[in-house]
Amino acid sequence: MMLVGLLVTPATYAIQDRANVDPMDPLKPDQAVAWKATLGSYRDSITKTTATDFNLRGNTKDTKFWLGYYQDQSDFTQSRAGIERATSLASYGQLVTSLQVASGGFVGGSLTWDGKQDNVDGLSPLLGWGRTNTKPYVNLNFDPNDSVLWGGTYSQSQLGQISLFQIFDDRLKTGQRVTHLVWRGTLPNAIGLTVDAFERTGASDVGEPQVKGNGLVVTVDVRNYFVRMAYDQKANFTDANITRVAVGFRF
Repeated sequence: MMLVGLLVTPATYAIQDRANVDPMDPLKPDQAVAWKATLGSYRDSITKTTATDFNLRGNTKDTKFWLGYYQDQSDFTQSRAGIERATSLASYGQLVTSLQVASGGFVGGSLTWDGKQDNVDGLSPLLGWGRTNTKPYVNLNFDPNDSVLWGGTYSQSQLGQISLFQIFDDRLKTGQRVTHLVWRGTLPNAIGLTVDAFERTGASDVGEPQVKGNGLVVTVDVRNYFVRMAYDQKANFTDANITRVAVGFRF
């Protein structure tokens, strides 16, 4: 999610779910679509301003789609829409393709190979590639879009799933590089927990100073409800630190 004051850079930001950190929700027996609504609030440490974002996502068994709307205190707004489809490759995992559009002329897409097989424990690879038309894009993450993704996951039924992956700019010569370590599992009483610790280095644009920062995102799921809290240091490769709180529910 890009905040006020950060829209001046020509770089674009993370295409949703590049590494399947937020996977598709399982369908109930009477459901054709599983829905999820999220409302987020974001605060910038430099401008002291806040922004809000609403995101509505639905998914079928193999297709995810979403609508979003962002507004900040400077009255900048952006609407966005996207679709993502997972194609099974049998014993080779799945191929995930996505397309996003947003007001202001943004268009972007990605292609990701996730080598994990459903209900199979062990190591599996992650490889991805993303491209945009470099128009400004307000989204839910802070990773570069025009980039390569590489890494892997380890799944174990008792432990949960651990993902280690890196996303780096391969087009705009900013040196942007973000490394994520993500654990997703289930606590007692069927409480879901996802922890995403990450480190970033790079510049907001060509010729700008290089920065280095860390961040942490924690999501807690209780039945059909969830809360996500995040601290993002050097957000969008600037001097701004951003705190985020989001709440939502599935229906």
